[in-house]
Amino acid sequence: MGTTLLRDNPSEEIYKKSKTLNKEQISQVLDFIEFLKLKKTKGLRKNALIDFITTEADPEITLNAVRQQLSGIKGNLAATIIKGREERV
Repeated sequence: MGTTLLRDNPSEEIYKKSKTLNKEQISQVLDFIEFLKLKKTKGLRKNALIDFITTEADPEITLNAVRQQLSGIKGNLAATIIKGREERV
């Protein structure tokens, strides 16, 4: 996927491309736009979770070990996340 050159009317280009997306994808685009606005106006803020992970995480723990621990959680995390996004749209 390469870089798209800006056309004469980038807003129209974005609108046309957005018409091909589903609700979840539109939600992701909106989240990304909000991220860009925040980054431009306030700069990137520190994220407590990322700080915790980078300072406290054990690099010896494997992805498979994490998956095994998460498999014990009841319900479907992906469905919960998708439902939350749909409620915002």
